[in-house]
Amino acid sequence: MTDDDGSQPSERLVMQRLRNRAIEAVDVLARGDVGVRAVGANEWVNRFFDIIDDESPHDWRLWSVLTPHEVDVLRRVHDELVEVCRRTPSVLDDDQFIAEGWPERLAVTAATAQRVLLARGWFDEDIEEREPRHRS
Repeated sequence: MTDDDGSQPSERLVMQRLRNRAIEAVDVLARGDVGVRAVGANEWVNRFFDIIDDESPHDWRLWSVLTPHEVDVLRRVHDELVEVCRRTPSVLDDDQFIAEGWPERLAVTAATAQRVLLARGWFDEDIEEREPRHRS
């Protein structure tokens, strides 16, 4: 659904789309070194934080499209990725970042989150749904 004039998606649709983007971001993290090689170290980190970040203006933990279990697994990925950023120099090329070992370590946590999120599936991005209907 959209606003009355049809120009803006409803808040529900925005949340559904954000959950789908979170799945995509977790997928890149779950691929570890391969994910870094595909998108680069900076994008590997930032793609997730563009959606799931405690410093963003919205509280992702309260999204109605996430179950408590999904919030928990995303929190684990978030907290681990924050630690990666805290402990990693800000200027590393992809090879240096991979050599630090973080992508493969975080991939384990991200793969768990990916399995949990995909167990419910993807939301439609144009029609409001109570539960996702689209399975991977």
